[in-house]
Amino acid sequence: MKERKIDILLHPVRLRIIQKFLGGDERTAKELAQLLPDIAQATLYRQLDTLLKANILIITEEKPIRGTIEKVYALNPMEASITTKDINGISKEEHIQYFMLFTTQLLAQFESYLEKDEIDLERDGVAYRQTAFYLSDEEFHDLVIEIVRIFQKAAKNKPNPDRKKRYISTIIIPEAD
Repeated sequence: MKERKIDILLHPVRLRIIQKFLGGDERTAKELAQLLPDIAQATLYRQLDTLLKANILIITEEKPIRGTIEKVYALNPMEASITTKDINGISKEEHIQYFMLFTTQLLAQFESYLEKDEIDLERDGVAYRQTAFYLSDEEFHDLVIEIVRIFQKAAKNKPNPDRKKRYISTIIIPEAD
């Protein structure tokens, strides 16, 4: 049975690998192993292969290194997101499971940030808050399009010494009637 895209993306180990490519980063398996030292090398290669076969990661370069080929991987942004098509037909229990996986990963990222020697929430722009809006369906649609436009503009920024990689995660939940 073919694994569903949502299962591939939200697998705990694969999700951690995918996050190392956010912001347009390109990495080799060796670099990933250094960034994710708690993941066994065999597991890392197996999960990279799964992400490649699903077209979530692509190979951008192949470098000959001492008689072997070192592959450079990048995220395929068109395949690395969950669409309405991907979630059609999943059960309530599966939605809860996927949401729990997503929020658990957010918690792990936040915990990792808090483990730094020196944290400054204000300087680093750390925030978590919830806001409610009253919007018609059309107003909501327009808001989402505007948010996507802003995110796409920011995603074009290339790394440099003045920039920090920042993660912005969105969760949109309508109030239960």
